[in-house]
Amino acid sequence: MIQKFKANLAVLRQEISIPEYILWWAIRICMFFYIKKELRPDRDLIDYILPFIITAGTCAVFLIRMIFPKKTLLGRISYKAQKYISFMIFFGTFIGNYFGLYGVNSETGAIHYDWILHAISGVTITMLGYHLLIAMNGDKSKLSPQICACGSIGFSCLVIIAWEIMEFVGDFSWGDDNQKYDWVLQEFDPFYPILSKTVAGPEQHGVYDTNIDMAFAFFVTIITAVVLFVVLKRREKKAAAAPAETEPTAISA
Repeated sequence: MIQKFKANLAVLRQEISIPEYILWWAIRICMFFYIKKELRPDRDLIDYILPFIITAGTCAVFLIRMIFPKKTLLGRISYKAQKYISFMIFFGTFIGNYFGLYGVNSETGAIHYDWILHAISGVTITMLGYHLLIAMNGDKSKLSPQICACGSIGFSCLVIIAWEIMEFVGDFSWGDDNQKYDWVLQEFDPFYPILSKTVAGPEQHGVYDTNIDMAFAFFVTIITAVVLFVVLKRREKKAAAAPAETEPTAISA
C-alpha cells in the first residue's frame, strides 16, 4: 500500500503542474468554508455527512487510483481529470450553495444559476469523458481525434440524461422540486418571450426546466468536443511532422 501511495504521488507530479496543484488546494480551502457553514446544530445527520463526501470529491482521482488496481479502467484514469471534477464541485456546491444562488432568480430577476451550471457541466463532463476514454483504451493504441471527440460527446450526453432522470426520481419519490414544478415565469426570465406563448400551460414548467437544462449542457458539449477535436488534430499533425523535420536532408549528387 505504501509503495502504491508513493507510485501515485510520482505519477501526480508528472501529470500535474504546480499552478494546477495550487488551484486544487484553493478549491479544497473553499470547500472547508462550505463545510463550516453547513455544520449547524439544527441539521440532520445526512446534512453533516454530505458536505464531507462532496469535499472528498476534490481528492477523487487519487482515492480512486489507490482503491482500484492499475489494470482496471479507474486505476488508470489521469490526474488531469481531477481538475474537471473539482471545477464541478466548486461551481455546483461552493458557489451555488455557499452564496445561495440557486433560488435568487425568482426574487431578484437574476439569471437562473442552474442554467449556468449546466453550461459549465457541458465543458467539464465532456473533458472528463475524454480522460475516461483514454483510460479505457489503456494507452495501448492511439485513439483518433474523431473517436475522442465523439466518445466524449456520448459520455456527456449519458450524464446529462442520467442527471435529469435522477432529478425526476427525487421529485417523484421524496417530493423535491429539482425540476422546478413551482417555477413561475417572470418577464425578466430569458425564455419568457418564447415560453409564455407556447400552447402548454404553467403545469408544463417542469418540462421546460428539464429541456432547457439539457439544451444548455448539450450545446456546450458539442462546442467543447469541436474544440477538443481541433486541438487533438493539430497535435496529431505536429507529431506526424516532427519525424520528417528531424530526418537528414538528402545531398544531391
